[in-house]
Amino acid sequence: MSEGRTVPSWRLGEHVSATYAAADECRDLLTGFVRTGVRPGQRVVVFLDADDTDLARQLVAAAPDAAAGQLLVLLYGSGFTASGDGRVQQMLDGLTTVRDEAFADGFQTVFVAGKMTWTLRAGFAAADLVAYESAVNAFFGDVRIGGLCLYDRRRFDKATIGAVAAAHAGPLLRFTVGGWGAHLRLSGELDASNTGALPSILGMVTEADSTVLLDASDLHFLDAAAARAIVGFAASRPNRHTVVRCTRGVRQALDLVGADEVPTLVLRDRVGGA
Repeated sequence: MSEGRTVPSWRLGEHVSATYAAADECRDLLTGFVRTGVRPGQRVVVFLDADDTDLARQLVAAAPDAAAGQLLVLLYGSGFTASGDGRVQQMLDGLTTVRDEAFADGFQTVFVAGKMTWTLRAGFAAADLVAYESAVNAFFGDVRIGGLCLYDRRRFDKATIGAVAAAHAGPLLRFTVGGWGAHLRLSGELDASNTGALPSILGMVTEADSTVLLDASDLHFLDAAAARAIVGFAASRPNRHTVVRCTRGVRQALDLVGADEVPTLVLRDRVGGA
């Protein structure tokens, strides 16, 4: 998780978490996000808390050239809601609607940001937040979408912030889903800061009734926990092969945690070298 102004840029295909401890930090992060996202063919959607009316006006003012429908700033309780036992799924469904409406309106890409204090008002517990942040990785597996979740260090305890940070893939890790059969591509790094996101990412292809190709050719580093998650994923599909294309370094990490003990796990060198 990035703290405050240390996040330099926002990119499509990333699910990033950042924290702040002052109103101006939050405003600056969201303003930068909005200005990055308001480009031809892109829609920006920002979810705010119910009492963020002034912030909403500031964000609109930060993008004076936004075309009609290009910037949507929604307040909890009026622009969107989520409550009760199904609140996590309600928000996931709401994001799907946001995406589908943007594409139907002719936008090619979507930037989505959330000031997550609204979840306290909606009754989200720490476990709900982790479940939400893990599940929403599937939403950001679409390279046409970029996302930012902002957490207030004054309102969320350190343990909760750490748990939700680990459920975010970005900015160190990027992933895409697509290609033949079940094809998952990982690039970047997997370490303690984001390994928690890996189970939900792998979960997108767990049920595939075919060989899974995990292209880790551009994965520069993974720690032991991430290596064990990949080997465990392959072991959980004993009747289907998992093919991992990777560098020698990644292969060594997988071998160290028992890759050779899983008959359905096939390791292949990436094309073009180590």
